[in-house]
Amino acid sequence: DYLHKFAAGDHLAALEILRQNNPIPAVTGRVCPNFCQSDCNRKNFDEAVLIGDIERALGDIGLSQPHPISTQERTERVAIIGSGPAGLGAAVFLAREGIKVTIFEQAEAPGGLLRYGIPAYRLPRAVLTQEIGNIIKSYKLDLRCNHKIEPADFNKLKKEFDSVIAAPGLSLSTIPNAWQTLHQVKGALDILAAISREQAVPGQSFIVVGGGNAALDAARSLKRLGKDVKIVYRRTIDRMPAYPEEIKEALAEGLMIQERCLIEKPIEVDKSLQLSLHQAKKTDNQIVAGDFIKTISCDYLIAAIGQEGSSEFTDCDPASRAGDYAHGAASVAEALASGRKAAETVLQKIGLGQNAAPNPDKETPHKTTCEFTHLHLNYYPKRAAASPSQLESKARSDNFSEIRSNFSLEELKNEACRCFHCGSCTSCGICWFFCPDVAIAINRDDNQAESQILFDYDHCKGCGQCAEVCPRGVIEMEEDL
Repeated sequence: DYLHKFAAGDHLAALEILRQNNPIPAVTGRVCPNFCQSDCNRKNFDEAVLIGDIERALGDIGLSQPHPISTQERTERVAIIGSGPAGLGAAVFLAREGIKVTIFEQAEAPGGLLRYGIPAYRLPRAVLTQEIGNIIKSYKLDLRCNHKIEPADFNKLKKEFDSVIAAPGLSLSTIPNAWQTLHQVKGALDILAAISREQAVPGQSFIVVGGGNAALDAARSLKRLGKDVKIVYRRTIDRMPAYPEEIKEALAEGLMIQERCLIEKPIEVDKSLQLSLHQAKKTDNQIVAGDFIKTISCDYLIAAIGQEGSSEFTDCDPASRAGDYAHGAASVAEALASGRKAAETVLQKIGLGQNAAPNPDKETPHKTTCEFTHLHLNYYPKRAAASPSQLESKARSDNFSEIRSNFSLEELKNEACRCFHCGSCTSCGICWFFCPDVAIAINRDDNQAESQILFDYDHCKGCGQCAEVCPRGVIEMEEDL
């Protein structure tokens, strides 16, 4: 629906539709791995529609557009621990129902890992600050930064507020027990947070252990500061869990990745670390250190092998937990969805469940999944997706400028026009044209496309021609018993 509005040039209407489920599109349009694009049916025809770039453009338009506020003000008060994507998502869906929301954030600024874990070359700080500031102002949220909630404070919050949602995130990097006593071993998230705060990072040579986004973000950020960086990963590059595009960009920037290797027995010698590098060996479904390769040294060893939380709220109802704290490290989009579910749980408790926004996990009756095989695309010419531009690898080697450039609105309009609108009627009239019994009429006066197509079942002979030619797989034949 919002792609249709965007293609028609009604950007604010498209933004309104998008915000119904996603209150931070300027953020997700930049950092989401684009689950929707990977499922786009058009990829089986030529190339997937660049949904993420359209989302990003709408998000940027929305940075100066206030969110619609609730027409009612209720007396219920909800506390949210954490201002990351899950906390912000929960706050928005509660505030839309008139609930008074207070967000407690332990850091000096909101955003959680959006601000302190994702580098500025992926998510510019000005965009993040505007996006969050717009939400805080529009919904009149009570944001309290530099306010860490300890587990001992949780029961006090439960007495002060009608409900509490815990979304503190996983802000600590997991460090193996054998490494924890070494001063020159740091967590990737600690490094990323220090860089985000523009704090000095001591040392010149770094070894990063891990293959996820945190590993690549830390390594690429350190490289931009002029450090000597190498990633050591226990599997092959093609099995790294980091986003494929980020791996491609990292390799283009000249980041060295040592495959199928493990670090053993780090030892502090003078002001450096000596590391024993071993070939990774798989045995009994585990990867262990195999043959010794060589001894290497570095100033700091960076662990990027997992994440964990700094607090455990044992008295918190599991249904009131959100984000990475509830389901483990995941994407920003999944954190938003988790925050929404936690908000819906609260709304159910106070009797507002029917007024809450529909659950995104439940399909509405007339919007079933439409597979590529359901489409009939004889009337569509092949059109490649727009080609994105980005900073050359040399131009981004020593700065945190955003890598990917924005498309023009005209380019994105053409991109939105590539959408097949799978499973949604657009009143194209092809069924009417091919009906041999004149059993189909089109009511152009109706504003809703799916109700413009009228079937005269008294004259329909059930030939199935309309279903056979429908480009979008909307028409299904059922036996008349």
